[in-house]
Parts: sequence; C-alpha cells; structure tokens
Amino acid sequence: MVSRSETIIDVSWDEVQGLCQSLANKISEESHRDFDKILAISRGGLFPAGLLARALNIRMLDTVCIASYDENGHHDPVLLKEFHPDFLEGALIVDDLANTGATLRLLKSRLLNPHFATLFIKPQSKELVDWYAKETLPHCRVRFPWDDMTHGTISPKVMYQGIQDTF
Repeated sequence: MVSRSETIIDVSWDEVQGLCQSLANKISEESHRDFDKILAISRGGLFPAGLLARALNIRMLDTVCIASYDENGHHDPVLLKEFHPDFLEGALIVDDLANTGATLRLLKSRLLNPHFATLFIKPQSKELVDWYAKETLPHCRVRFPWDDMTHGTISPKVMYQGIQDTF
C-alpha cells in the first residue's frame, strides 16, 4: 500500500539495463581492483548481478538470501541461505536498492573487506555503498520490473512487453 506522502519511482527493464551499464562503468573507472566474483543479494540483486557480471566480464556468481521485509513491512534481516566460502573475500556484492542499510550491515559483519554496488540508494545507507547508479529520497519507493508480480507470476504487461513485434 502506498501512503499519500510516498512517491513511487517505476523503473523499466530498459532503465535497469542502462543503470547497470552506468554502474559497471563507475566500477571499472573507480575501483582499484578487478573483481572476479559477484555475490548477489537475493532476490532484488539477482537481475542487476547478472547484468553487471556480463558488463564486467565476471563469471563467478553466488547468492546470499536475506529476508528483510514481508507483507507486514520491514523487519530485521534474516539470513535464509549462506554464501559459498569462496565469496567471503574479494567479491562485489550487488543489490537493487540500499534502503535502510540493515541488509548491507549484516553482510558487512560476515564478509572480509566487502565492496557494495546497488542500482539505487537512500541517504541513510549511502555510507555503506561503494558504487551506486542513482540516489533517491527517503520517502520514495522504487518499483523494479521484477516487483510487478501478480500471484507469483510476472504480469502479462511485463512478460509480453516488446515481444509482440517478434512474431
């Protein structure tokens, strides 16, 4: 449910791809190291991690599954699936949004010298993120294409966007 004071930012698949390319460029230009593995924070970080892996020519990927919200709102992050020990150090950690920073703080306590990249950040999590594509205000809600779900399936509007012209 959206409150009256909440602003929604709808992000398209094309915008996600552009944001990921912009983020990959920043990482390439500003990082003092070449990353050889990506740790995706599930679920929001899965798509950006795949796009960044392609753009940065990284073939080693793993996921860490953390729940920090449910139908009742935000709660303390809960680790649902651990990452492989090979990703303990030297991985680029990717998520779609750094909101409160709680998920990143949890990972920061479990990883050695982590480097975080997100598509969007909110001001309260800015100090935790090494690279981001866009900053948004605290009251904004970012809605990604993978958030547009109806009863566990991607809505027809999203699923068939751009496909009609290929048949």
